[in-house]
Formats: sequence, structure tokens, C-alpha cells
Amino acid sequence: MLLVAALLLSGCGVKFSDGDPGTEFFKSLKVSGTTTAGAPLTLAVTYAQNNPVAVAVKCELRQGKTLIKPIGEGTVALLEGGGPKATPVAGNYSFDFVVDRPGSYRAECYTPADENNYIIREFTVRAAAASPASGG
Repeated sequence: MLLVAALLLSGCGVKFSDGDPGTEFFKSLKVSGTTTAGAPLTLAVTYAQNNPVAVAVKCELRQGKTLIKPIGEGTVALLEGGGPKATPVAGNYSFDFVVDRPGSYRAECYTPADENNYIIREFTVRAAAASPASGG
């Protein structure tokens, strides 16, 4: 009986969105800080959990489809009594990271159980200002 319940709940928890990806579970994604190569940045992602299963979240830095590096990951706890009609519980994750080289990038957060459930923020990193040569 427990196995059947677990299978039913996992089936309910795999598909989070029937419409636009990144609109039901993920609510926003922001990258803040000085967008200069080597400067610290912060990724902040907000979500609304109404699923009766825990949801893994991964965030990555990409250039086009190429993975540059993982930014962070976490697991959102299941919502007791959760389901499509449950009132969602808001939450967020915040991860610090650095981009080493100038260029166009995108921060992407997604749920590995359903990679069609994602949110993306594109941003550009400028070259670091050249240091003046020190005289002696």
C-alpha cells in the first residue's frame, strides 16, 4: 500500500507545469552585483511549493547551451497535503558566484525531475578595468 502511494505521489510531482515553463513553481530569478569579470554576484530564485513531494532545484551558469559551472542546488521540502488546489508556500534560494570572463551569460534554475520546469535570466559581464601600472 505504501509503495502504491509513493508511486502515485511521485507521478503527481514530476510535472509541475502544463503551460509556460517556469511559471507555476518558479516565480522569479535575479542576478545582482557588479557584472564585471571576477566580481562577486548573487543569484536569487523564488518559488512557490504546493507539491506533495520534495522538489530538487539546481542553478547553473551557461553560455548558450554550454554549462560553464554549477551555481547552487537545494531541495524544497514537500508540502503536507499538497496538490494542485493547495495554497502554495513561497520560498527562495540565494547563491553567490563569480564569472571569470566577460561575455553574455545566462543563469538557469530548473527542477531535475522535469527539466522543462525552469527559469532563466540573461546578463552580460564586462571586462574588469585595467589596473594602472604602479610606478616606482
